[in-house]
Amino acid sequence: MIDFRPIALSDRAWIAPLLAGESLPLCNYSFPVLYCWQEAFGFGVARLGDRLLVRLESNVGPAYLWPVGTGDPAPALEALWQDAKDRGEPLRFIGLTFYHRNWLADWRPEAFAFAELRDGFNYVYKTRRLADLPGKKLHAKRNHIHRLDDSRPGWTWAPLTEADVPACLAMDAAWYTAALEREGEDVASLEQDHRAMALALEHRADLGLEGVVLRWPGAASPADEILAYALGAPLTESIFDVHFERARGEVQGAYPAVNRSFAQYVRQTHPAIEYINREEDMGMPGLRKAKLSYYPDHLEVNYCAVEAGDPEQLRLQCDGCAAVSDQVAAFIP
Repeated sequence: MIDFRPIALSDRAWIAPLLAGESLPLCNYSFPVLYCWQEAFGFGVARLGDRLLVRLESNVGPAYLWPVGTGDPAPALEALWQDAKDRGEPLRFIGLTFYHRNWLADWRPEAFAFAELRDGFNYVYKTRRLADLPGKKLHAKRNHIHRLDDSRPGWTWAPLTEADVPACLAMDAAWYTAALEREGEDVASLEQDHRAMALALEHRADLGLEGVVLRWPGAASPADEILAYALGAPLTESIFDVHFERARGEVQGAYPAVNRSFAQYVRQTHPAIEYINREEDMGMPGLRKAKLSYYPDHLEVNYCAVEAGDPEQLRLQCDGCAAVSDQVAAFIP
């Protein structure tokens, strides 16, 4: 049985190069995601040669990510196959790209049932579109920001620095407290999100995270000066991943403003970055609607696989999504 262990900040020194070895476009293959969300998803890591092995708890059961790295992946896949057997489980994978889905199908013909995990699709946008919000489709976003201009004249954005962290943590704590008071909220999910955000802010430099913060200098108190902030990091040579975003919900326009401002920051500081990945919607209707409203350039499909699985049961476990629906496809230009 493989000795999977929790992820430490110091592991970034060896994990990041292995992640870069395959440079996958899904947010699962990001060190900040693995570290900050490990309590929520039970991420555990191990190394086999030049491959990173990751075990986690998923909606299809205990599973593994694709063993990223360099060289022939077959030894790592064999090790995961045996690990699942030792645990008395079918071998399950999530976070598979189309290429790796097909790799598995060739490696063990007819051994796996595959399905698209719609809740895990990643929303990918051209950087310039988020930075400029051009055209009629994004007119509503520009109008929301104009309302922020009217209600908070003179608001500014700047790169997030270490000096901003205490104020951002305080804002997140206030967000968390207010969210707990709303009816119908998933308390466990809120706690996970709050914990992940705190880890990201507290260890921003060690995680390689960059960010922006929006301020209104005209605020009556320092507590009201921070309007929003966002954190992210390059995922590949051409994709920047926005990991975290927080805005004051009562301030109209704060969310689209921080979205646009962060895209402008990415364009200024990473001119080679062509796309921004705003990650998944986790099956949350409101979040799905919000991410579709920016008209993604494309959706990165997230496949799951279960060894010797019943295809119909797997389809139900994966939210019944065998393909991108017409409704979703209509949002993609």
